[in-house]
Amino acid sequence: MKLALVALSTLLVVTFARPSTFVERSLRRGSPGIPTRAAQRLEAPSSAAAHSLLSSNWAGVVLVSPPAGENFTEVIGSFTAPTLAPSSYTAASAWVGIDGWTWRETGLNGLFQAGIDFWMENNELTYDAWYEWVPDTSYNFTGFEISSGDVLTFRLVATSDLEGTIYLENETTGQTAYKVLDAPPSPPFEAPQLAFQNAEWIMEDFFSDGQVPLADFGSIVFTGASAKTNAGTTVDLKNATAINLVVDGKTRTNVSIDSDSSATIKYLHA
Repeated sequence: MKLALVALSTLLVVTFARPSTFVERSLRRGSPGIPTRAAQRLEAPSSAAAHSLLSSNWAGVVLVSPPAGENFTEVIGSFTAPTLAPSSYTAASAWVGIDGWTWRETGLNGLFQAGIDFWMENNELTYDAWYEWVPDTSYNFTGFEISSGDVLTFRLVATSDLEGTIYLENETTGQTAYKVLDAPPSPPFEAPQLAFQNAEWIMEDFFSDGQVPLADFGSIVFTGASAKTNAGTTVDLKNATAINLVVDGKTRTNVSIDSDSSATIKYLHA
């Protein structure tokens, strides 16, 4: 979800005395002072396994590039809304998206994504479904109900480098939603176009008044995961790359690619 340009050594954590409201969470996450989220990559040690990367805010799976001469234009994946361990204040998010991993190389800042945030505040668990076109902030799907254990499917289709459509379904309840989303204007936003070079299935330790304390989400399993290109090619996870989250020098996830269409992100205690 959101671009994390704040040095980790300067991050502040805010603890709230009561569960915040939906509006308060939206304002915290979406205020102009909070940097929007794309991948903050870390250098992997030389001993790291092939097809393994590190990030200070992402964990999951990425297709780093499409087949030669083609572009990623569609991504789909399902996951279950996790149950979180009780706490006074922790959070995380899970989402699927196009672009954002190689934004430095492409020179384009566009990241087209949608997913859910999950928050545990004073032992009260809440969920928000959202969509976003970085470098703009995220916006919530209003009235979309999510409960622990619900199976959610997100399908994103980029119709151009400046427009896309998000399809969301709660497979458990049958509720659906969709959104036609335009890239933010340039100016004031810089280079918001998509490069069509990455497809992702991500758990994120996002930023809201600083990087949020990472929720103990157990495991998040993406299923039915694939991407499509402008040439009609379906690309599975066979050659995907795992990304593990490292916060304050500690590895906080263990990511495995379980099949051509599924991957697991397991929470690790600090």
